[in-house]
Amino acid sequence: MSQFTQFLWLIPALPLLGFCANGLMALLSIGNRQGPERKLVALFGVGMPLLACIVTVVAAVKLARSDIGMVPEFPLWTWMSGEDWSISIGMHFDGLTALMLSFILGVGTLIHIYAVGYMAHDRGFARFFAYFNLFLFFMVVLVLADNAILTFLGWEGVGLCSYLLIGFWHKDHANNDAARKAFIINRVGDLGLLVGLFALGILMYRSTGSIDYSWLGISSWASDHQIQSDLFGSGLLTLAVLAIFLGCAGKSAQIPLFTWLPDAMAGPTPVSALIHAATMVTAGIYLCARFADILVLSPIAMMVILVLAVATALYAAVMALFQWDIKKILAYSTVSQLGFMFMAVGVGAFDVALFHVFTHAFFKAALFMGAGSVIHALHHEQDIRRMGGLAKTMPGTFSAMFFGWYAIIGLPLGSGFMSKDLILERLVIVPGFVGPLLWIAALVGALLTALYMTRLMYYVFWSPSRRQHEPDPLPMTMLAPPLLVGFLSIVIGILWFALVPGVNFIE
Repeated sequence: MSQFTQFLWLIPALPLLGFCANGLMALLSIGNRQGPERKLVALFGVGMPLLACIVTVVAAVKLARSDIGMVPEFPLWTWMSGEDWSISIGMHFDGLTALMLSFILGVGTLIHIYAVGYMAHDRGFARFFAYFNLFLFFMVVLVLADNAILTFLGWEGVGLCSYLLIGFWHKDHANNDAARKAFIINRVGDLGLLVGLFALGILMYRSTGSIDYSWLGISSWASDHQIQSDLFGSGLLTLAVLAIFLGCAGKSAQIPLFTWLPDAMAGPTPVSALIHAATMVTAGIYLCARFADILVLSPIAMMVILVLAVATALYAAVMALFQWDIKKILAYSTVSQLGFMFMAVGVGAFDVALFHVFTHAFFKAALFMGAGSVIHALHHEQDIRRMGGLAKTMPGTFSAMFFGWYAIIGLPLGSGFMSKDLILERLVIVPGFVGPLLWIAALVGALLTALYMTRLMYYVFWSPSRRQHEPDPLPMTMLAPPLLVGFLSIVIGILWFALVPGVNFIE
């Protein structure tokens, strides 16, 4: 396993290096004005995530070629220890890690390239990329950590960076309010996650006399069913699962902790693309996947997750129908799609939930970057009633958003069609009358998705022009990334089944 440990540390180290370099340049006011210094900022800001993505791909290939029985945990040193417990600093690189890092860093790098053009005239250019790289660093720590405690530290770091990015234009009070709202609501969820981890530790200690928060240790303990079946043990297990879900609901915007996400649109559009497509909102699904062996032990908690997921998917889809702000439509769309993912979690189909996370990262990134291009070209106009006729005047942006629209509404061969179809399939086979009801609810949500997304496309691109400005030309950095990720949003579902048939990334 030394072949992994020799270079795995580079995956978090490279974005951290980008943060340090751009943070120093921001402090020295280098790169905040137009000039050659900005190229250096962009080089570090984009180059470090790109290199981390390349290292991830190499590690994933080595993982695929390794022996099936290998242990995917690589402890580096012991952080804290006691008589019956210890917490290490280490890395856990398995199929789930490879999947998450591939689109976090892959799509994240494309969004960084896009941000070079979008933020080109902003005086906080270096500071922005410092925050952007720091966000990716904490997201990598969250996913690559070998234990729940280190994952929690990455989890908190992601929350801090989201506060900094949403409130990036801090001279605007509305932005500051949105950033504080996101930070506070996520702290409520984080408190629940802490309670869940504490309850899980009590359950472990009661059954084994020790506490092991490593992912392999948690999975092994749950698989052995080492839970005392008394009233206290079963009740504490349900509390632990519900508390963990509360943490996931905060990050992944589920009822009742979803209200921060639409307001997070106050930040720059690249921030919206990064938070809503490939990083922060996927963290809750990732954590559910890591705790899958624990979650399925509590049928009551799984039913609660399922009910809230259905309610979230339908409510957010209806809300999207009544929005006129292009970014808020996409924000409520994200909340609704996360509801679909949690539906799959609620019926134990964690692999299907991850598949929809994967497809969503691509089509939602294409849609957000396309929306940002429209806003940028129309002098920061966000009301879709003041747009129209842009299919001919902005063909590149239209093509990118058309790809994303095709995928998200679930037309045949699109990635959204494949992932949503699997969710519907898992829902309908739930025993009793509940299965058909869940299937109908999910189908209604899918139809609403097609309705509000087609409404958006009509007002922005297909309807007669109502805009007050002719669109400004866009740099290639704002055209190529959404086009590439949009094209991938069509073919990625086919590639999934072609390259990884029958793979369950939980195992």
